[in-house]
Amino acid sequence: MSLRAELVESAGGMPAFAVLLPTGWEASDASFRSMRPRLEAVLDQLPESNRAVLRSRIEGMLASARAEATRAEIVRVFAPAGVAPEEFVPVSLVASWLRAPKGGSLQDVGSGLISSRGAAPLDPGGTILRWPMEQTVAVEDGEVEVAGAGYLLPVPGHPSVGLMFRSQILRDAGGARLPDEGEQTVSRLCDAIVASVRWRRD
Repeated sequence: MSLRAELVESAGGMPAFAVLLPTGWEASDASFRSMRPRLEAVLDQLPESNRAVLRSRIEGMLASARAEATRAEIVRVFAPAGVAPEEFVPVSLVASWLRAPKGGSLQDVGSGLISSRGAAPLDPGGTILRWPMEQTVAVEDGEVEVAGAGYLLPVPGHPSVGLMFRSQILRDAGGARLPDEGEQTVSRLCDAIVASVRWRRD
């Protein structure tokens, strides 16, 4: 698997950063507009019996991510969109800015995540916090299980702001369940993407 750097330019006073993405992954704004044609192309190649169900579930995930975008300062959405159908896994990784409550610091936020969510360091240096985020989402014809994690990194020069990532992995939909091995592999891939963040130095 090859990797390529995706540069996120500075905006709103926040510094620029780069992240490494594996082959087939793309970056999009919070609307997923630029990613949709390639997602549709992958879905069209899947067996017809699975296509409708999977399309419905992915639409639910995209709707959830778009709803989140209205509540948060979304920076980018990363997801696989240029892979072969047999390699496609419904997963997204959303990056946003997280601001500490007025008068607080990101360190306070991190302490809260450790005590309330069981957050723990992802990297040896302890600069990235990671915590599990699992949910059951209601859709038109039932429910889907979504696995994932939250991640929080400090933003250089901004003690009250963090860069937050949230991964969403479609674990179970319509009786089709992602094998535990597959879920663990995708989860480790999301960990690696977040751990690859590098800040641009002026």
